[in-house]
Amino acid sequence: MESTLLFFALPQEAAAFVKLGRHRGWPLRPTASPLPGRALQRFVAPGLEVWVTGMGPKNALRSGHAALETGRPERLFTCGVAGALNPEAQVGWVYHEADTAFPGIDRLQATASNPGRMVTRDRVVITHLEKAQLRSETQADLVDMESTVLRDMARAQGIPSATVRSVSDTAHGDLVLDFNRIYTAEMTLHPGRLALEIARAPWKIPALIRFGGNAQNASVRLAEVLVETLV
Repeated sequence: MESTLLFFALPQEAAAFVKLGRHRGWPLRPTASPLPGRALQRFVAPGLEVWVTGMGPKNALRSGHAALETGRPERLFTCGVAGALNPEAQVGWVYHEADTAFPGIDRLQATASNPGRMVTRDRVVITHLEKAQLRSETQADLVDMESTVLRDMARAQGIPSATVRSVSDTAHGDLVLDFNRIYTAEMTLHPGRLALEIARAPWKIPALIRFGGNAQNASVRLAEVLVETLV
């Protein structure tokens, strides 16, 4: 396996990959948080390093700098769930966008992942109207909040990179909550704001549970593609 660095925004996204990787025999072990005062995670195994960055471009930039200060991988992945802009994309579908000379591109293309175009924004895209407008402007298939920052850093250091993302919500519907209202400026979940939003609209609880289940299923499908690519 090439020396590989993987970034995930959220612990639950990384957890699905770590669990499957361990099942395949990779001795991924947790290490101390690389950024003091932050509840981030890092897992390491021979030739493989996994970082949880936190959501958003600022957190991705901070974690990316820290990760690349510790070593220079042969390739870099930015991974996680994402919102669909392509109206054909279904929950759990996986898409990838990679540099031409990306090591292992043949293995990635041989998985269930679809080639696609990604775009990064600094806020969660909530409504189907926002998604449609962004699709019209960019022709992208998925939108996330970290990939462009991390891949720009990789390019600046001559490290081949790829984005691999799975669909957590389709282009046709609105998200059940406006997540921009329940996250802090540091893009961490504010429990009080979440509780207030739920108290205002308790009938949304079943849809919120379904959304969480969709995100978990998407994380598992992503993990399967990544492990198939890395073996």
